[in-house]
Amino acid sequence: MSRPRTKAQPPPAITITERDFDALERLVGDLPGTGAAGLLQQEMDRAEVVADTDLPKGTVGLNRWVHFTDGGAQDVRRVCLVLPKDADIDTGKISVLSFVGAGLLGLREGETIDWPNPSGETRRLTVVMVEDLDLVETLQH
Repeated sequence: MSRPRTKAQPPPAITITERDFDALERLVGDLPGTGAAGLLQQEMDRAEVVADTDLPKGTVGLNRWVHFTDGGAQDVRRVCLVLPKDADIDTGKISVLSFVGAGLLGLREGETIDWPNPSGETRRLTVVMVEDLDLVETLQH
């Protein structure tokens, strides 16, 4: 007997700062629109872009630490979303050009997105918590 398929939920709205959007636009501008880069481009196309100081509290952005679950696993993972040049899996810094990184970008605490993995299967990413930093300090760097 086959298991009933669960229908993918429509993706939640996402929010990105102008600074992150500009950095990502430069990053994906010349990349082919396939794989994680293509998914990131699609997310950028549907994102609400806000001033750097207007990012809602608890929103995943570049250089922010996020706690999330992946699929049915109860384990919460903690990663920092960074540009590819700053990625270092040993320290928990993952590239926004990874499948997980592109999927988490712009989500808010408590939101879930059905997102493909590299093999094309759908996984469910849920943001548990975003470590909000003092945005003024962040913007000074």
